[in-house]
Order: sequence, then C-alpha cells, then structure tokens
Amino acid sequence: MKRLSLIVLVLLAGCSGTRALQASKNVPYATLEQVVQVGSSTREQVRAALGESTSIRFDSGTEVWMYTYPAASGAQGEYVILFGGDGVVRKVRSGEVYRLEK
Repeated sequence: MKRLSLIVLVLLAGCSGTRALQASKNVPYATLEQVVQVGSSTREQVRAALGESTSIRFDSGTEVWMYTYPAASGAQGEYVILFGGDGVVRKVRSGEVYRLEK
C-alpha cells in the first residue's frame, strides 16, 4: 500500500508543474504593436483585433497570452501579454525565440 501511495504522489507532483505556454496564432509584429497598448488595451479589444491565443489564467485574475510573429532572418518571434485582474494590459514582452528551418 505504501508503494502505491508513493507512485500516486509522484504522478500527481508531475502533473502539478506549470504548463508551457504555446502560441496559437502568428501575427505581424506591427499589428501587435498597434493593437496592444500597456495601460489601456483590454482583453476584449486584443481578442477582437488579433483573435484567440493560448492563455494561462492565474487565481489572482491575471492572464498571460502569447502570439508569435515572423521575425528577421527567418527567426520566429514571441509576443507575450500580461493582463491584470481588471482585464487591462499591464506588461508586454517580445523577442526572437528560434530560427525556422528551411
């Protein structure tokens, strides 16, 4: 019985880690910069302009969304948006993440 309990705990611990955030939509960078304004853009505005994105929601009400964009030299960029509990953009981060193979 102890062994079964240990196995169940190990499996549950493996499931409790944070899941990786994967982008669901590729959007031109200029569009991202135009639509997403820190302190004023809302979730609804971003969703209406850019479409659905993969998101992670936290107990505090904050949410993180991520989009990708085609970057220079064939690289892929990521654009991460943090929404506050009130649904307004609080922070953004962007950068190239990997080079696409041809």
